[in-house]
Amino acid sequence: MFQKAVSWSLFIWFFATFNGAFCQSVSVPGKPWLSEYNVHKDYKGVYVVKKITIPCRAYETFLVDGNGKKLTPAYRDIGDFSGDLAEFVPMELDAEKLGRHGFINRRGEVVIPPIYVATDKFYEGKTWVIYRSGKQYGLSYIDSTGKEIYKVPIQYFKKDFLISAAKVDMVCNQDTREDVLWWKGRNYFILNWNFSPFIEKEVKSSKYIYHFLYEGKYGIIDNKMILRVPVSLDDIDPEYKFSGQGMERVRYGDKFGYLNVFTGELITDFLYTDTRKPTSGLFWVKKDNKWGCIDKTGKTRIPFLYDEATGFTGEDRSAVAINGKFGHIDKKGKIRTPLKYDFASYYNRGISMVRIDDKYGYIDINNRYIIEPIYDEALPFDKETTVVERLWLRFELNMQGKEKFIGFSYKLNAIFILIGLALFIYANSLIFKRMQIAKAKGKK
Repeated sequence: MFQKAVSWSLFIWFFATFNGAFCQSVSVPGKPWLSEYNVHKDYKGVYVVKKITIPCRAYETFLVDGNGKKLTPAYRDIGDFSGDLAEFVPMELDAEKLGRHGFINRRGEVVIPPIYVATDKFYEGKTWVIYRSGKQYGLSYIDSTGKEIYKVPIQYFKKDFLISAAKVDMVCNQDTREDVLWWKGRNYFILNWNFSPFIEKEVKSSKYIYHFLYEGKYGIIDNKMILRVPVSLDDIDPEYKFSGQGMERVRYGDKFGYLNVFTGELITDFLYTDTRKPTSGLFWVKKDNKWGCIDKTGKTRIPFLYDEATGFTGEDRSAVAINGKFGHIDKKGKIRTPLKYDFASYYNRGISMVRIDDKYGYIDINNRYIIEPIYDEALPFDKETTVVERLWLRFELNMQGKEKFIGFSYKLNAIFILIGLALFIYANSLIFKRMQIAKAKGKK
């Protein structure tokens, strides 16, 4: 739906633009001076007029008053007025920068200097502007004084929106009808998304931010029609499968970052190869093959030191490991259980299962054994009881260490099954041999 809406909008735009590009001025009673120009448009007392010498190559545009007095020097183009401002392009073109775009008022005064590669008329007090930003084109939103309202974080998307890959198109005779396109196969990508009225209504009705998909890529726009994240994301998580605490996990390429679910602003760069669902206000994230914790502002709270890590539980503990040795830390990163165990589980009900010297036991949050490590197999206390194995026997174990026999170990059961199967095969073989002997004697 969105792709069709955008394509249709562009078709209408180009059709309307080309339709008016070569229209000839007609005589207006009382204003004979308009006949000097090929094109004119009335904006309630002031006129944008254009003289075309060579179509698409040589032309000049002026803002004039009702008497034909020129209010501006010759410009290449002046666009439609929106409120008190109109986009303009000066005569001097910088071939490398592909034109300069700014805004003038109805008196012909330059309000916003012509410093942008592309822009558009103001809508609801703001407009977008595209400009050079290192090797990329950047995108910002400005108000009618030229003050920046929001700067789209293009710098996080280093593989996209490159100047070297962009195509800047302008309509013949109308330099204010410009756009910057990036073609990927048969599909184009743009920074300045122009939403159809249907999509715009849907976006504005969203509570905070709106996710949209175009040709396999996601973008984020807020309900004020400001693009917060360009159409470059490879994955999003609006259902909070990996997100929380007001942060949504998003992916660009093979790395993860986070954005604010209320504003749509990116909180972190795309730095992480893996993440865990947040617990207790902290996010375990993996960078350079090590786990560390960030908070909801993206600030590192626990250094990237750990090979393994679990979420924090109500006991303010997380099981972590370095070089194959497990222990526990609290939310401040302080070691609360020494990293000496061959394995340590998360805490639940104040108890963690640990393994040392190939035996399992259970410790409390003060690192004291409440059940000594005597079991060959064990499970954490997810309920008030758990299951353990010792000497090929299975027990139901409560938190006080009391055992209740519930059967043989699965390994012993497997041995019994194998022995039974061997006996069955042996018995069948013995019966078969006896039947063969009996059959042979019967023939004699």
